Amino acid sequence: MPRHQPGSSLRAARELYLEVTKDPSARPLVVASWQRSMEHQVKSGSLDAPYLDNPNLESPLARAALPIVDRLHEQLADDPVSMMITDRNGVVLSRRVSHEGLTTNLNRVRLAPGHVFSERYVGTNGIGTALASGRPVMIAGLEHYVEALRDFHCAAVPILHPTRRTLLGAFNLTTIRQGSDGMLMAFARSVAAQIEGEIAAITSRRERALFHDYMEACSSVRPGPVLALSRDVVMMNEQLSAAVTGPDHYALLDHAREIADSPRTEGTRSLALPSGRVAELRVSRCRREHSDAGAVFRVRLIGRPQPGPAVFAAPVRSDLGLVGSSPHWLRAVADSRTAFVAGTWLHLVGEAGVGKRTLVEALHRAHGAGRRLEMTQPPLSDSPAVTEGWLHDIEELLTVPSTVLVLRDVHLLGDQLRHRLRNLLTHLDGTATGQLVLTSQPSMAGMEDRFDQLCGALVEVPPLRHRHADIEVLARFFLRKYRPSGESRFSPDALTMLQRCPWPENVRQLESVMRGLARRPSGPMIHTEDLPPECRVSSHKVLTAIEALERDAILRGLMDRNSNVQRTAQDLGISRATMYRKMRRYGIVPSSLT
Repeated sequence: MPRHQPGSSLRAARELYLEVTKDPSARPLVVASWQRSMEHQVKSGSLDAPYLDNPNLESPLARAALPIVDRLHEQLADDPVSMMITDRNGVVLSRRVSHEGLTTNLNRVRLAPGHVFSERYVGTNGIGTALASGRPVMIAGLEHYVEALRDFHCAAVPILHPTRRTLLGAFNLTTIRQGSDGMLMAFARSVAAQIEGEIAAITSRRERALFHDYMEACSSVRPGPVLALSRDVVMMNEQLSAAVTGPDHYALLDHAREIADSPRTEGTRSLALPSGRVAELRVSRCRREHSDAGAVFRVRLIGRPQPGPAVFAAPVRSDLGLVGSSPHWLRAVADSRTAFVAGTWLHLVGEAGVGKRTLVEALHRAHGAGRRLEMTQPPLSDSPAVTEGWLHDIEELLTVPSTVLVLRDVHLLGDQLRHRLRNLLTHLDGTATGQLVLTSQPSMAGMEDRFDQLCGALVEVPPLRHRHADIEVLARFFLRKYRPSGESRFSPDALTMLQRCPWPENVRQLESVMRGLARRPSGPMIHTEDLPPECRVSSHKVLTAIEALERDAILRGLMDRNSNVQRTAQDLGISRATMYRKMRRYGIVPSSLT
């Protein structure tokens, strides 16, 4: 086959198609697909269908489609027809075929679960072309771009979400029979319609269940503001829509969505709103058909709106020396100060790197005159001698009036040691003269595993992603800290990238990034290309040191290769399937790197 350069015109694609197929009545849809295949640099002489481990069989599409496909498979026993379900990226989620000869042929071309059959990798084919065009397609014989697929006849139909009409995936029928194209397409359309109908039914049942729980909350004796959320639905009553407006509205929805996305999160959560008020959210899950249908929030608003904070040209620092002016952060600081000054036992809860230790040290500097600050962490060993000594030290320190004891990372305690520590603190409660401060990270443990009941105050320190307005002032503060002699500013694009970064390691990670920028020579303006690769990902996952090195190597390779995944994989010595698996794991989107 002649070589054609990427970016060839539609006319060149048609000429190539006619040269291969000798078919003067080429369908425009197929020729356009050949053009895309040429632009993707698909090699017609070899098949490259990447493989992804563990395709997601828990997606709404898979749950709705698989029972239907299984029933039809029984009816088509021994017929040389294969039925497949793919996701919207062309990953084969499921394949049903009972004809031994067809199974062998399909395996030979890797048309099997886990392999990706999008046009980008395999060129014109039923699955990839249906997904790329958004239309039902029949790709038969020589119409396939890759030679290895030209023995097959494929009918594929896109499957759309019943309400949003977004692409979920495709249903595909493949056979090696000739002359049955019309029947094959009619059957594929019928099955796709059944799958869409089942998705609609499941969605409807889940939405009805959520609506039932929402109406039940609204019709209670004292309903107050009520919000209900799922992936597809947002409902709120008049009390909530009237009481929460403007920035408070968006902040409340943003936090509620984050809570709703964690199916095990229930109970009561407090949220500081931009206006200065606090929203107390009582969360109850709506579970139907062994799956999560969303969450209902009963909202209680505390306080009155305060005047908005002024816009500062310099980093905003409180009288404690802490940077930041977002309401969430200021509320945490104020509540912590009140408890600390009163000598109340305090429990600080927040993700790693949010500044819990920094907050305690600032409070001690400002209000701990004459008192000694002691910090300890869970012991590294579970041996009886070590744990006994650790508990004894805690008891000794809490009997000293001038001591502020900080027990860090109590979420890391094992069940047995947690139980013993609770018993010790319960025994000391009311008699201890020292002040206790606990710090922990949010966990999925139930309330009975926490120490809230032993502390007079529980304060949630917000993650950096919830302190949107503070990211710029913190970045400038750290930049000045590590480069005191220079003055640098962020370009609008660089600032936007910083504010969009999820910062899974929070303020600690932002400080590390700014320290690295300060050590590198740069002009007065910091641009997006000056920012390190970790600012260009969307994952909230906290990485190990080795994982971070791997992520950065992939990011730098993609940036050097203009987001070309195949070439970057070759440079790194890994397969393209592995490359895509790691990109998905680290939240790397190639289009965001250019």
